[in-house]
Amino acid sequence: MVSERLLHTRYRYLVVLTMLVLFTAAGFLLAKRDFLAASVLFLTGLLTVIVMLRIYSGANQAVAYFFNALRNQDTTHQFPVTPENRSLSQLYESMNLLNKYFQDIRIQNEYNEKYYRTLIRHSATGMLVLNSDNEVELINKMACQYAGISSETTNPNLLRIRNQSFYEAVCNLRPGTDLTYKHILGNDYQVLSFRASMLRKNDRVVKLVSIQDIRHELESKELESYRKLISVMTHEIMNLMSPLTSVSKVLYSLYFNNQKAISLKDMDEHILKTTLNGLQVIEEQGSGLLNFVDNYRKISKLPQPDIQAIELAEWMEQLRIVYAEKMEQQQISLEMTHDRNISRIWADKKLLNQVMINLLNNAMDAVIENEGDRKIEVEVFTLHSQRLRIKVSNNGPHIPPELQEKIFVPFFTTKQNGSGIGLSISQEIMKLHKGSLMVVSARGGDTSFILEI
Repeated sequence: MVSERLLHTRYRYLVVLTMLVLFTAAGFLLAKRDFLAASVLFLTGLLTVIVMLRIYSGANQAVAYFFNALRNQDTTHQFPVTPENRSLSQLYESMNLLNKYFQDIRIQNEYNEKYYRTLIRHSATGMLVLNSDNEVELINKMACQYAGISSETTNPNLLRIRNQSFYEAVCNLRPGTDLTYKHILGNDYQVLSFRASMLRKNDRVVKLVSIQDIRHELESKELESYRKLISVMTHEIMNLMSPLTSVSKVLYSLYFNNQKAISLKDMDEHILKTTLNGLQVIEEQGSGLLNFVDNYRKISKLPQPDIQAIELAEWMEQLRIVYAEKMEQQQISLEMTHDRNISRIWADKKLLNQVMINLLNNAMDAVIENEGDRKIEVEVFTLHSQRLRIKVSNNGPHIPPELQEKIFVPFFTTKQNGSGIGLSISQEIMKLHKGSLMVVSARGGDTSFILEI
């Protein structure tokens, strides 16, 4: 290939040199007044120039046509490769090879697009693509099924026409966020989870929305929560009722002998004293049962939060004042810090205080078991998602994983005198704030309760 290029280069130099010799010779003969010979040489040189210009003009036109064809995505044209003009043939052959390369890329891209479109269309997850004008460019079968439209439709506006609320929910969904969409489709009740992400397609940006039916998952979690709640409630009620049954049997045996009620003359001080003690037990257990029911009502009837701005520094100082003396008496170190960029938090102050008091009291109960350092820390900071976090940490004993799953279940407690509703109420309060409460506890590390608003 190198020797061939060298040969073509020499050929071009030879042509140019020949034209220079012809024009020089024509000028020399013209000076000698040999007009006929000079004219022949001059015309020969001029003809050589015209041929060269046509060759290079044809090459330029071919190159310009080639790039215009590529710009219009036309890769079907083939340039003639002939042995008569080796220089142009080499150029045409290179352009044909490049044309074939782009043709292969285009075919591969079309294949990939068809492949991924088919993959998306038959995916078990609902998917649809919206352009910047909120027009549906692609919607798969599962998304059509969720939206209640025909999966065979080719009309991109059918979703907007047939299911306006579904369409608006998808359009209003912000990238990187989740949305739970509930609706009734015919006789079917659906709970759908929408999630959006932005994708760049050539010079355009499109929104890809994935859709999943989470009703069965929610129902399973809800059922599991009910099972845990019923299990704990049954356990507590049985604990409260068991002494009542025992006492009633004892009292029955005192006043009945051989299936007959005893007479007044058989009454003595022992029977009266036992009766009084038995009634006291009944009263105490009855009060416990009423208290249990009252606690249940506290969980089920929490008020809706009155969201207002809370000055963060002032609020944290109030918490410090409430707990400073109590923790000092128990030799507990309390550290409270917050991000200086945060001046306010938005919440119901009374309900938030209720959560914090419960968490701080639990933290004090946990660290009191430590023989060495006793430390509680409260941190307030923001996440990348701009959500605010309040972390209450302590260096008390870690909570085993099996208990971490149960501590938020109403009436479950590991304390001897605990009611088991503090953390349940706290978590419910955070849910009312559109937030969450979770626990992180690892062996050898701190235990942290994290509030997210």
